[in-house]
Amino acid sequence: MITLLESATWHSGHVDGVIRDIRRPVPDDGLLSGAILRMGDPGAGPVVAMSIEGRIFPRKAPVHLHKSDSFRMALGEPIRVGGASYAHGEFRLQRADAFYGPEYWSDEVGTNQLLLMADRRGLKPYLTDSQLQRLADTALADDVSLEGVAMLPRDADVPHAIANSFGAALRPSHFDAGFTDTTGWSVLSDGSRLAAIALGHRESGVLLLCWDRPPGAAALPAFRLGADLVRLVVEGSCRIGDPEADGSAEGFGGRTGGVELGRLGFRLQQEGTWHGASRSGPTGSKELWIVADRRAWPPVGAAGPAEGPLAEAGAEVSALASRLAAAA
Repeated sequence: MITLLESATWHSGHVDGVIRDIRRPVPDDGLLSGAILRMGDPGAGPVVAMSIEGRIFPRKAPVHLHKSDSFRMALGEPIRVGGASYAHGEFRLQRADAFYGPEYWSDEVGTNQLLLMADRRGLKPYLTDSQLQRLADTALADDVSLEGVAMLPRDADVPHAIANSFGAALRPSHFDAGFTDTTGWSVLSDGSRLAAIALGHRESGVLLLCWDRPPGAAALPAFRLGADLVRLVVEGSCRIGDPEADGSAEGFGGRTGGVELGRLGFRLQQEGTWHGASRSGPTGSKELWIVADRRAWPPVGAAGPAEGPLAEAGAEVSALASRLAAAA
């Protein structure tokens, strides 16, 4: 179940938003402006934060590790981690239990990223400096958003693993990729490109699907997924719930309503509810999908198992699962 840390009105199991710079006036359009949410397993599921706002971190977050695999992607302006700079849509996969950093922030740019922890119990940073560790522990103790989350101790065993469908290798504890270059991704039958990434628990961890869908790509039919889903438009646009996309005025499980998601628009979809049919916009769409538990993929359509691009994505996911099982 998706749990938001702010109030929202859900419609047939979903809520929509746009990651906007909240330092600017926010229009009264009923859309969320970014989100911080828990999803999946109520104890050890992922946590996602996506926002553009004033700086909420120190100017330099020191070298540290987390007891969870993590994913971060720049939104709008670049972000800096260690010696690397990541432009909008570029991302970093970081292995659990491995030190990284420092991270750098400025007042001009502020905080502008999507950050995913595959296991919310691994949110606590473990630092190399004991004094800074005490400060971090105090800050965590005062953070109301972490209420009810039992943090993993430093010596906890974390059975996490990271794998991907496009050949990127951990070096030694992270790899970089992004929507700025999709040439190495798999090409689907409708001309779309797809990258699949598994992180977190070896069997029940998070699935990331990165889509580069051209204009005119086949519409994705309405579907139901047995896991919570976050869908973010990185570039371009897509229409969800358009009656012309699936040939009917009604979505499955109730009227979809129809929404046009542009750059940094997102949908949060609860486990087991119907997601409306969708079509990429006039310039195509590059999208990040976060699936809380990869065992739920592929979804089902109105007539049974998913077909087309959704089924092709299922083959990529199955290959990742087999690779992780063989490496265990």
